[in-house]
Amino acid sequence: MPDTAESAPRVMFQTICGSYRTRILMAAAATIALAISALLPVGAAPAPAAPKINGMWLITPSDYGRNEVPPLTAAAKAASDVNRKARESGAAVLSENGRKCLPVGMPSLVTNEFALEILETDGRVTMLSENSSLPRTIYLNEKQHPKDLQPMWNGHSIGHWEGNVLVVDTISLNDRAVRIPNGGLPSSTLHLTERYHLENGGKLLVGEMTFQDPKILTKPWTIKHTYERMPDDSELWEYACEVDAPGWSERYVGDPQAKLPAKR
Repeated sequence: MPDTAESAPRVMFQTICGSYRTRILMAAAATIALAISALLPVGAAPAPAAPKINGMWLITPSDYGRNEVPPLTAAAKAASDVNRKARESGAAVLSENGRKCLPVGMPSLVTNEFALEILETDGRVTMLSENSSLPRTIYLNEKQHPKDLQPMWNGHSIGHWEGNVLVVDTISLNDRAVRIPNGGLPSSTLHLTERYHLENGGKLLVGEMTFQDPKILTKPWTIKHTYERMPDDSELWEYACEVDAPGWSERYVGDPQAKLPAKR
């Protein structure tokens, strides 16, 4: 058993050394913390959260059905002129979508007169339109489009926030519809870029669309639409396109491509 008188100085020495090491470690930690804080800007605040564009929206009446003229290729312009002359003569020219009640697809899903609901959830933004049975999903966690995509009505969309602007990139749209307003011809090579931001204290949503398609356009073409925020208690109404519904045949009057449903 060690002598108590001899061990007391040793214990005291170990206590002093331990306390000294603790102070050195604390001082080092404080020095490191000061060095890190010096690298940060004074008064730096966390990055602001992306604005909330979720809710119900309705396109501004003046923005619906605008007769804009895109920079068309010769073939697309010829087809567009045929449709224009038919409309001017009083004939109704319906797309394949209208004649067969096919999905409207993008970008018509967000440029028609029906209400649009936007839902923001983790990693995605979903758009629902009253006149489309197909929801549109914008994936926020994907940096690139998957390979070997199949053509779709709404295409494949990935997006990200640039400050207060939601930037959306869409490809892989099918050729079952004329995608570009007054474009004349359908195409599966359209590349669509959208930019959405809020204005007027969040009461207006501004959407900018840039179309790129070498088969239809001679150069990229950009248009803008504005949407008015609807009351918080607004709901999507049910809408169904029915070829044999009463009154539907009137839409075909003057359209030589249409086949009228048989009378009952």
